[in-house]
Amino acid sequence: MILNYFNNPTVMVIVAIIMVMALIFHNMVQSYVAQKLGDHSPRLAGFMSFDPQRQLDPIGVVFLLLLGFGWPRSIPTNSRNYGNRGKSEAWVWLSGIATYLVVGFVSLLAAAVFRGLDNFALFQAFQVAASTAVLHAVINLFPILPLDMGRAAIAWGNPDVRRFVMQIAQFGILGFMVFFLVLNFTGVTSGLMRIFLQLFATIISWIPGL
Repeated sequence: MILNYFNNPTVMVIVAIIMVMALIFHNMVQSYVAQKLGDHSPRLAGFMSFDPQRQLDPIGVVFLLLLGFGWPRSIPTNSRNYGNRGKSEAWVWLSGIATYLVVGFVSLLAAAVFRGLDNFALFQAFQVAASTAVLHAVINLFPILPLDMGRAAIAWGNPDVRRFVMQIAQFGILGFMVFFLVLNFTGVTSGLMRIFLQLFATIISWIPGL
């Protein structure tokens, strides 16, 4: 998806930089939340630092550039370090989804600023970045491993949801790809993206001058 803008290097480079940083921030925020909840595993493994080599998964970055959806390395956690029989761990994974939404909102806000400055190139770049970040949040909302919501569902411990997550996980990467394609072709993904982007656009419209 990002490489589709090969003929528009401004968009391609800015979106790539923003999303690679979003993947890193995703892990750093999760590590920070884990630390606050009593699990020092991510910090001890170096996931609280802005270290691309530590944070990024090379295959995830390639997928990001080719398909518009990527992933970082997964942070290590220890469920025994969390209260409520590990249920608090769910907040670690949910914070990753929130991080993508924040990146999407800030990118859309930047797009609105550059639109007001009549800079179409930067307006388009940040608008594409916003859509890509929100796409990452939306996909991670589904309880499928290794997505954030899938990990949150396992941590939360609802038997039915956990059983569903593990059944899908048995199919490995193939099951994940099929699920992703079904969501894409049925319009579920794009529909949820529109909801978030419209909400962000409404909030931004309340800001004077934008």
